[in-house]
Amino acid sequence: MKKKTLTAAIFIVLSTALLLWPMAGAKVQAADKIGWVGPVYKELSASLTAGFKAYYKKTYGKDVDITFVRPGGWPVCLDKVRAWGGKPDADIFLGAGAPAHEVLKKEGLIVPYQPKNSDKVPADWHGMKVKDKGDYWTCFAPWIVTNLYNEKVLKRLKLPPPKTWNDLLDPIYRGNIVHTLPYASGTMHETIEILMQAFGEEEAWKYLRLLAAQLARFSTGSTDTTQLVARGEVPIGIAQPQMNAMAARKDGFPVRDLLPEKTILVPEAVALLKGAPNEKVGKIFLDWLFSDDGQKYVLEGRYFASNTDISFSKWEKEGVEMATHAQKALGVDSFWDLKVDFIEYDLDLATKRWDEVNRKYEYEIYRKWGELKSSLFLIEDVEGEIAAAKDAKMDVAKADAKIKEARKLFEIDGNYPAARLAASKARALLVAP
Repeated sequence: MKKKTLTAAIFIVLSTALLLWPMAGAKVQAADKIGWVGPVYKELSASLTAGFKAYYKKTYGKDVDITFVRPGGWPVCLDKVRAWGGKPDADIFLGAGAPAHEVLKKEGLIVPYQPKNSDKVPADWHGMKVKDKGDYWTCFAPWIVTNLYNEKVLKRLKLPPPKTWNDLLDPIYRGNIVHTLPYASGTMHETIEILMQAFGEEEAWKYLRLLAAQLARFSTGSTDTTQLVARGEVPIGIAQPQMNAMAARKDGFPVRDLLPEKTILVPEAVALLKGAPNEKVGKIFLDWLFSDDGQKYVLEGRYFASNTDISFSKWEKEGVEMATHAQKALGVDSFWDLKVDFIEYDLDLATKRWDEVNRKYEYEIYRKWGELKSSLFLIEDVEGEIAAAKDAKMDVAKADAKIKEARKLFEIDGNYPAARLAASKARALLVAP
């Protein structure tokens, strides 16, 4: 009987403990939340996650849960925010350059907020806006559009590094170049803008058609381009963030960046989304991001820091690992000390034609890539035959005129069928009686 009573007592005690357990657990504070959406690399998102979590715990005595939506490059992330329609599943648009943020601003999908210490970021630099005057977006990590090459593979192929945009069209590089699509990568989109604004629209699209014929393949994104070059599968990568070379060399790959004669600054920016479900925490993150602590985590994430009072040598002494690699990559003690041949970039124009540029490239180059190459190769073959006929002192005036027409149809009009027909007629004129 006593045994049964004892068992019953134990049961009552355990039952009471189980009933009281949720009440005791309720005293534990639930973690705050924040969501990011953007195209930044995983190294940066991982670094910022670790840094902000540590800061939040130390400052507020509680955890913060961070979710990150990374659907793809700039254009894909921008379209994701568009699809949310002002009711986002994130609070912060993290990453992408000025045009993407300007589109979001124009469409009312971001709201103004001035982070603490953002006054340390310059308003503009060499014609490029670095932050919005109305505080809609601010650059937290500047970089420059460049090209990459694998020095070991080029040496093995006995090819010199291409120094200019036109060098890339040299036949010696055919099949040794890779880049992605402008609607998959903001860097490639910006590269098209560089060409259009530096050389004019007609010349730029002519160049892009000729460059497409040089490609070994299209990559799936900027990261894929970097990896292909780093592994030596394709020795030259077009349209790359400058810090990719720094990161690749840090990982032991023989990759260098090669600034072309015309380029632009890209202000990798951040903004608060309209309708952010965790707006208060979002603002805390923005303030932290521009603090010295936040900027260190930006550099540790393999991006360059934006605050003008930052020097790599000082951070190197403080044990910031990436400071040494950044200084070697740039050759200066601060990003803002760089001397580069920048174009005068029209941000309003780039923003206005954002979608148009992406569509034009897709429909006139990417979807017709096979046809584009076969058309150009035929033109080049016939041009060679005409040159040989000239050497043989044959009358090839009509064939020469027709092949020049074929060139125009290809380069200027992008009319590949008509270009092939004109090239075929030029060839026929060579053998006509």
